[in-house]
Amino acid sequence: MRYLAAAWNANDLADLNHVTDPGARAELNGMHSEATRLALDHCVKQPAGDYDCFFTHEFPNAKVQHREDKDGDGIGHAEFLVGPADRPGWYMTVFVDCGG
Repeated sequence: MRYLAAAWNANDLADLNHVTDPGARAELNGMHSEATRLALDHCVKQPAGDYDCFFTHEFPNAKVQHREDKDGDGIGHAEFLVGPADRPGWYMTVFVDCGG
């Protein structure tokens, strides 16, 4: 998922395609107006074998930050479910949340 964060931050759609499924990718792309500098915080293995991954991000401007950053620390949070890929590796499969 560090690869996903790096692809996001570089705005590299080709690399992002390698680590997201189409539905999750569409929702992730909607985050561009609210989140910049995505960074993997941690992942938690789920009983089904997939992972719940948590990311931090910055806000692109003060207006969005004021609206979305509920705890006032200037850092936003995002959560994605990640499942195994057909080939070795992992895919972001579900966009859970992106908020303050």
